[in-house]
Amino acid sequence: MKNYMQSANDYYRHFIQPRDFVEFSSGYFLSEGLFRISGETQCYWLLQIICFQEKAGGQQLMEFWNLKRTEGLEYLLQCRDSSGNALFENTFISPDFLFDEITIWKMGSYLILPTEYNEFVKLIKNDAVNHPSKKTDDLKIELN
Repeated sequence: MKNYMQSANDYYRHFIQPRDFVEFSSGYFLSEGLFRISGETQCYWLLQIICFQEKAGGQQLMEFWNLKRTEGLEYLLQCRDSSGNALFENTFISPDFLFDEITIWKMGSYLILPTEYNEFVKLIKNDAVNHPSKKTDDLKIELN
């Protein structure tokens, strides 16, 4: 049973192997876990912000997004790069997202849950081995 006063990441922690990705919008892909969360919590607005919001440092290869309830239906959304520099911060009202918080990692054009990271890296490395012309740091690979 869902306890909406917890982290969405804790509730969905069983998603660890992002084998299939779902095309979200304009070349962005959601992991299985994130696709499930977005459907069940109606947080597509959050994914749109993560994909398309202008950030202080511009587009980064790795971005770490955190949405955290501050009070009632008000949430603080923050983005940091891999060095910990703040790229984005704003507050939003969300009556649909009932968890206290969620963390989403944006890796190039892929959005994943932190628990899916290790398997995501393995997929990238396996794809690079199977397609020598591709570089392991090119995250716009075809994983299907």
